Amino acid sequence: MAYPCVKRNVFSLLPLLVLLSVTPLSSSLSPSDKVTKGLLYQLCTKPNIDSYFCIPWLNSDPTTFTLDLQGLLDLVFQKTQLLGYKSLAAMKGSVRTTTDPTLKIPFETCVKDYEVAIKAIEEAQGFVTSKAYPLASQGAAKAFISISVCEAQFEGRVNVPDYVAKLNSFFKRMCNIDRVFSDVLTS
Repeated sequence: MAYPCVKRNVFSLLPLLVLLSVTPLSSSLSPSDKVTKGLLYQLCTKPNIDSYFCIPWLNSDPTTFTLDLQGLLDLVFQKTQLLGYKSLAAMKGSVRTTTDPTLKIPFETCVKDYEVAIKAIEEAQGFVTSKAYPLASQGAAKAFISISVCEAQFEGRVNVPDYVAKLNSFFKRMCNIDRVFSDVLTS
């Protein structure tokens, strides 16, 4: 044989070619797909999602595995909204109770930022219901940006209560999950 290396390389690529021919190139998901542990893992390991937060957060909810993907998307937006309301109440309480005058304005700004974020999440929930997933994704992104503005109010400041960073971080993680899950159903 004149070219034995060509024959050897073709045969070493053959299993890969067979695998690629039976494996779909895109993992298009449908809103009616049932949520399984495998699907949840696939979703929670998408870029921009903190999988160490996402997987336990959704695994711990007993309703997660009774839902289809549409129901899961609705659930994550509901949970984000609930945390938004909890965070808003905490920020309002801090406006009233802070003894540090340098923190009063940042807390007041965060109250406004959480109000904007909650409104964006509520609108996005409507888009999820009507299956307008790109608009739902945009709503989650808007909420994320709003809380990033809140977060920036506290940079470099001392005496900021620990719960502020924790609530902001959790809310932003949840917004990312909302956005990425919406994007999955968009494609």
